[in-house]
Amino acid sequence: MSNVDKKAVFKSFIEKNEILVVDKNPSSRSRLLKLLCDLGSKRHMVHAVGSFHEAVDILNSKNIGAILSEYFINGGSGFDLFKLIRERENGKNICMILVTSDMTQSTVAKAAEEDVDSYIIKPYTIESIQENLINTITLKVKPPKYIQIIDEGKALIAQDKYEEAIAKIQTALKLNPKPALALFYIGQAEFLKQLAENAQSSFKQGLSFNNIHFKCLTGLFDILMQKNEYFEAYEVVKKVAKYFPANPKRLEQVVRLAVQTNNYQDMQFYYEIFTSLDERPTSSTNFIGAGMYVSGKYFLQNKAKEDALKLFENIAVSCSEFTKYPKAIIDILIEHNMPDEAEKFLSRFSMETRNDQDYLISDYLVDSLKFKDNNRMVKFGLELYNKNIRDYKCMKIMITAMEANGYKKEKIDPFIEEMNKLWPDKIAA
Repeated sequence: MSNVDKKAVFKSFIEKNEILVVDKNPSSRSRLLKLLCDLGSKRHMVHAVGSFHEAVDILNSKNIGAILSEYFINGGSGFDLFKLIRERENGKNICMILVTSDMTQSTVAKAAEEDVDSYIIKPYTIESIQENLINTITLKVKPPKYIQIIDEGKALIAQDKYEEAIAKIQTALKLNPKPALALFYIGQAEFLKQLAENAQSSFKQGLSFNNIHFKCLTGLFDILMQKNEYFEAYEVVKKVAKYFPANPKRLEQVVRLAVQTNNYQDMQFYYEIFTSLDERPTSSTNFIGAGMYVSGKYFLQNKAKEDALKLFENIAVSCSEFTKYPKAIIDILIEHNMPDEAEKFLSRFSMETRNDQDYLISDYLVDSLKFKDNNRMVKFGLELYNKNIRDYKCMKIMITAMEANGYKKEKIDPFIEEMNKLWPDKIAA
């Protein structure tokens, strides 16, 4: 297609289609909106918003033909938004362009082949945006033979015609020097045909052309998980977490797998991803808290005290809604004879939780090492007991203190009997 024809396609598109701009920075939104109007868009047909949820509202109420979205937006990412659009009936007809100021993110955009039609790198000019839009929209309206064949293959996959789909898409392999997308769909058809080994090979071949190709990575991950090859699966999903925008559910998945494969050294990295999320669901907070606690416990057991305390401090800062975490941290610190460090975490309990069971148990455990006073341990141990608080370590400490203070056996035995009933797998005495 000649440049004249491309410009004609672009002019027609930009005059007839509504455009959505998504950027959490108001000045960036305004600048991009003005540039689009300068290129020929009508002002009332360009919608500019700052968040994922506002963008969805516009998509539900307007007939959008193109979206220009920043990499990170309030409530999610440009990729999250594009994924939602792709799942809609008319989604594949919408032109999706990622806007980024980071060259690493532009590399990611290339890797997200098909999920992103193009990308714009800041700082941009009216000329650079015009050239980008002309090429992107032309390819959208008149896709190359390589994409046409893949689309035909995808239609066959949707009809469960896997053999035909594979044969069709294989004809596209020679039409692109780096046919990662074609290999992904061949792998998908093989996977659906229950040829897992073949699918795994196709996804890996796709990654040989583009080592962070999003679809090939996620396809390979699914197969490895199905085969219970967790260590190799972890290396794959770790790469997804590193290069693609943070997603709470994916983060939960990678944290669980990091623990399962003993990759405790990576937990600080996942915590940094967690803190970058605009929205942090309770489930994600709980997952990252659990992952950091298990990792911190591992570091303590392996004499890496500073690494452990760093993770525990992260938990105290970001997971304070769960009192089980400061309690568990204090418990493990007491176990490692670290009363001063344990005492610091008592202050992480909010004032309104100071009468709750988790705080009272933690306070008693810190006291047991800090004061080493048998009378005190008996007195406060009985107070906990009379409040119907039952904790194995607390009762053990209280009984030991009673024995040291010369309490008669008949006074102590009822506590021992109760402990043996509550914790039959442990030996109370």
